[in-house]
Amino acid sequence: MLASAAIRDIPLVLLLPVIGFTQQAPAKPLAIPPSQKTLFVNCQANEKPQKVLSPVSLSEDGTWRAYVEVDVRSDLGCAHTTRLWVARANAPYRLVYLMSPERTAVENGMEILGWARNSRMILVRAEEWQFASDALDTPRVLAIDAETGMVYEPQLEAMFQTRRDKNCAFRVLDARFSADRNVNILVRAQFFNDEDGTGLELPSAMRCENAEETWSFNFATGEIKQVANNQPLLIFKKSLPNRRDQ
Repeated sequence: MLASAAIRDIPLVLLLPVIGFTQQAPAKPLAIPPSQKTLFVNCQANEKPQKVLSPVSLSEDGTWRAYVEVDVRSDLGCAHTTRLWVARANAPYRLVYLMSPERTAVENGMEILGWARNSRMILVRAEEWQFASDALDTPRVLAIDAETGMVYEPQLEAMFQTRRDKNCAFRVLDARFSADRNVNILVRAQFFNDEDGTGLELPSAMRCENAEETWSFNFATGEIKQVANNQPLLIFKKSLPNRRDQ
């Protein structure tokens, strides 16, 4: 967890309603949103290497821009390398976050969720998984200061604190910033029973009930708590086509 003194230096003003200006392609059946094309890049072994780019995401004042790049080496066991690039307007891009393939999770990806209001703080969602495996993905949420490169990653495993004796898994449905004066990331997650593939019936006391919950992760204090699901999830979202020079 980051030092609270450093976190408090990050300017975030999250008091106004969010307005989104995302460009969208014409609707197609089962189409994948452009931002999510870099979250889950499909890979088949022995295909040609590929590079997938997200649209360019702009901060609210237009000072900052960012995009995700995913390089997939299908010829090397579907190894994914994901990079988050950021830049000031009219300045060259620089790398602020890198996800490398790991032995237990060679595939990974990331999507830009948006920016905090009136801020250089960008919020992203990431996933890591193993090629040709039935194991569950590892979801991650990160808030990154575009200027300093400082990373705040909520410890999502803390959402299990009331389910430690149950066979639970979760998936991230959404993540945004809170609307109050506190600097919080709100993560909305769906919990479900983690089937182990044995076909054995677990005792009811160990089974996880399906539930959707919202959890708050405070930047400055490190406080983690469950909040009401009607909490608004706010973020600024505006994107441009895949042109790095914009």
